[in-house]
Amino acid sequence: MEINVFKLCSGLKVLGYLMILLVAAIIAVSYHAVVIVTCGPQLLRGGAHSVLAFAIIMIFHFLLIMLLWSYFTVLSKDPGSVPENWRAVLPEEALETGSSLNDRSDCVVATDGLDRRAFCNHCENGKPPRCHHCSVCQRCVLKMDHHCVWVVNCVGARNYKFFLLFLLYTFMVTTMDTLVLLPGFINFFGKAKNHSSSPGDLAVIFLAFDCVP
Repeated sequence: MEINVFKLCSGLKVLGYLMILLVAAIIAVSYHAVVIVTCGPQLLRGGAHSVLAFAIIMIFHFLLIMLLWSYFTVLSKDPGSVPENWRAVLPEEALETGSSLNDRSDCVVATDGLDRRAFCNHCENGKPPRCHHCSVCQRCVLKMDHHCVWVVNCVGARNYKFFLLFLLYTFMVTTMDTLVLLPGFINFFGKAKNHSSSPGDLAVIFLAFDCVP
């Protein structure tokens, strides 16, 4: 009995679903640490502290919404599938049939004169340039970059933009977390014996700060 090792890679999808829960947990901890523990009490102090805390909360909510939008978009959007029975068309074939790229959605003309009629043995279908077969998703993906376990999806032609936006907003949110939580993190070690916050709040701040890359 011959075993296809590549089919075993599809088990990584289960790990991906656990990663989604991990992302949700990190976001929840960061939200609690920044909004509820750190900035929330500052709103009641009034004056400049209240204005600064309100501005931080508004910016944090905006960045968090954009992060979640880009994350779930790249998670749910099809990265790009190869049309069934796709094949490349050489320039001489295009001239003979009188067709063009605008008329044919299932083929592409190889303008450099090379034969691009690559074939995927797994999907039993043609492969356009820069198309790769994903061993996890068990299909070919257009302009495949990689399979990302964090989003349980491939990063390809149709969701690459949202993947980059997800990385951008993640960087901005984690940077903001660092700047907001840094004073409390320093105070935690500087005045460990005389801190006024509850042990639970300090643990949340420490955990959120530690989760920041």
